[in-house]
Amino acid sequence: MMDDFHFTDHGTVWTIEAISDEAIQLADDHFPVEEWQGVPANFTTDHRPAIALADKLIGEGWKIKLTRTVH
Repeated sequence: MMDDFHFTDHGTVWTIEAISDEAIQLADDHFPVEEWQGVPANFTTDHRPAIALADKLIGEGWKIKLTRTVH
């Protein structure tokens, strides 16, 4: 089964990418993203709201992939 979202942990900054068509639609409809962050289907944010968003999406049944970068 395909993932809906990919979260990448870069430390204090995370990137979030919607992958499935349904996830892209959800992001476009519900993720308020500032222009400097990117677009709702592919954006960066602080780790705290990223973790909260991942927890919420998992709780709603979305498939999440988390990758951590090594520094």
